Parts: sequence; C-alpha cells; structure tokens
Amino acid sequence: MKKPTFAAIAALLLSVAASAQTAGAWDKLEGQNSRIAQPRTVAVSDKTAWEQVWKEHSAQAPAPSVDFSKESVVAVFLGETRAAGVKIEIVVQNDMIDANRLNVFYKEIRSAAKPFAAQVICRPFAMVKVRKAGTVSFEADGRVSIPENRTAPKNPRDDSKVRALLETLPSFDGR
Repeated sequence: MKKPTFAAIAALLLSVAASAQTAGAWDKLEGQNSRIAQPRTVAVSDKTAWEQVWKEHSAQAPAPSVDFSKESVVAVFLGETRAAGVKIEIVVQNDMIDANRLNVFYKEIRSAAKPFAAQVICRPFAMVKVRKAGTVSFEADGRVSIPENRTAPKNPRDDSKVRALLETLPSFDGR
C-alpha cells in the first residue's frame, strides 16, 4: 500500500475545508485559492449565473445555496498575487439617491505585520450575499464616507436619519 504524499494530504484538507465552508448558511466566503486567475468583479442575481461563476471559481464543490428571490451575490477576485495572506475587505452601501442600487467598495489588504511573507502564487477572493438590487457598482480602493453638504437645507424631521447613517457608516480608514 502506497503512503499518501504531502500534496495528496494537502489537497484532501483543502477539499474538506472548502466543503465545510460552503455547507449550510453563509454570508461571506473568502480565501486564497480561486481558480479565477484574472482580476474580476461580479454581481450575480440568478441561479444559472451563480452556478457558472462558482464552477469557474471552484470546480470541485457544489455552489452554496442562495435565495435569489431576495438576495444576490457580489464577488471580487484579485487574480494571481505572489504573496500569501492577501485579503479583500468589502463594504456594501445602499445608494443614497437610487434605492434600487448598491455600491460595493473593495480593498486589497496585505499583512504588514509579517516581515517575511511566503512567496507563493495565490488567487484571493471574497464573495458576499447582499440584498437583491437592480444595479450594483464596484469601486476599488475608494474611501467609504459621505461628504458633508453644507448647502443642503435643514430639515429637522430627517436630521435623526442622517445622523444615524453617518454614525454607523463603515469605512476603510476607521473614521
């Protein structure tokens, strides 16, 4: 009987991890090993397109379940990078003007804490379930904030809504 090689054991562990990650309910999937080699952003709003994107991304595991009557999926693929530990931070915002639009801001995060990062080829990805929207726009490395409009008319009835939005607004720079 042949002993399993390190590569075979690693492949087995990756497939087990991938199937565990995609089983059951999920909100976000992320990792370092997509089969998609080119940088790409995708907004998926139907089952057929989702299965096609998932097949390109990971041919081994079945596509995770999504209720496309209420949800969509946004995915960011960074393509090939030559450093391990690259992550993608995604912030999704409702558009303030168009209620049927989502704005997706994403940023590549490289760990600066490790002075000697492994030199390997990785293909980082992140997928997030979002509410169903008619239009989804992507912006890389954008600041996520709302500029103050000093010329806007004061309306005391809407002031609490604006203040609540500004106080809970996520941002990349921690402000």
